[in-house]
Amino acid sequence: MNSTLKTSAIAVAMGLSASGAFAAATASDTSANYTGGWSASTTPNLGSGFGAWSVADNDGGGSAPYADTYLDLASYSNPDTVLTGGSAWGTYANSAPNAFIDLSRAFNTGGGSASLVNQTFSVAFNSSGIGGTGQSIALSVGSAFTLTYAGGGADNMTLSVDGAAASAISVDYAQIAAGINVALTVTGPVNSSSEAYQLAISPFAGGPALYTGTGTFDSSTYNTSSFTLADNNTANNQYFNNLSITAVPEPSTVTMSLSGLAALLAFRRRAK
Repeated sequence: MNSTLKTSAIAVAMGLSASGAFAAATASDTSANYTGGWSASTTPNLGSGFGAWSVADNDGGGSAPYADTYLDLASYSNPDTVLTGGSAWGTYANSAPNAFIDLSRAFNTGGGSASLVNQTFSVAFNSSGIGGTGQSIALSVGSAFTLTYAGGGADNMTLSVDGAAASAISVDYAQIAAGINVALTVTGPVNSSSEAYQLAISPFAGGPALYTGTGTFDSSTYNTSSFTLADNNTANNQYFNNLSITAVPEPSTVTMSLSGLAALLAFRRRAK
């Protein structure tokens, strides 16, 4: 390859990387970072790219209700299927109808917004028991999206978008107990009544998606600027891990990059 062609190839390769064709993490955290201490009263802001933790609970301080978070370790031999590096964040909220613990993590402002913009947020989750009526677990992204599994009803998760009535989705308790990875991708247009999203729920251990859904939400009214896990009086412990925000390329950027690559290949053919 001549020097001109080499230079062009390098430029296209750099363009593909800069355009985000290969998504780079903009925020990342895992429970393995917290071996120095983790509880409702000890929530250091570790990892990279996320804002501080916020915890709300009604722990009785030695009597019911009992509600707290802790670092679950492989050595405890709990039914924790989202262990990474030998640990996961665990929660419990039990022994009283009003027991609860909510853990939230703010997203940092970047590019003028703390909401997801051409990005994917993902989290791993599993449950060792929800219970019956009045017992539930919920995963929320900002005010726009809430995934819930409620005891005492149909054996499926539900999804609420923009605060609307929840709709059933095809993920059951056995799949949650086995461990799931939840990934929400938001792709614009920004601050509109019809911003596009895709929600994918897959087995934590790998394999085909259990659920994939697409749609739009009102990002001019509802935000995607935080993550919350809400444990409401569940029968057994809940576990989560591997918080991540990664960039996804804008379709127009990918098209431009591919067009540039095609032009380069055509030039190479002519240069031979």
